[in-house]
Amino acid sequence: MDHYAVLALLLAALALPVVAFWLLRSRTRLHGLVAAGIAIALGWALNLAYAYAVQHTAAPTPDADDNIAIAAAFGWACPTVLVLLTWLVWRFVSRRKRVAQARAS
Repeated sequence: MDHYAVLALLLAALALPVVAFWLLRSRTRLHGLVAAGIAIALGWALNLAYAYAVQHTAAPTPDADDNIAIAAAFGWACPTVLVLLTWLVWRFVSRRKRVAQARAS
């Protein structure tokens, strides 16, 4: 059962930064950088929680503390890439809508 909870935490760490960025950009008046910062911080926190959960559910090894240190130092990288890709899709879709509206009028 612990394996599924840890897997769900990993999936949340991958999906929630994208969802949070998309919702913050579409539902609020936050600037894009602020929304991205919030989404990246959320993803970093979830990556850190995932590393902590893996450390406590896996068999003890001598280098188990390294997982949390690596997640604390580089846990922002994956959410940053995911938010960047989401921003690129957002920009492409909104630009296409503006061009289509300009041609229609």
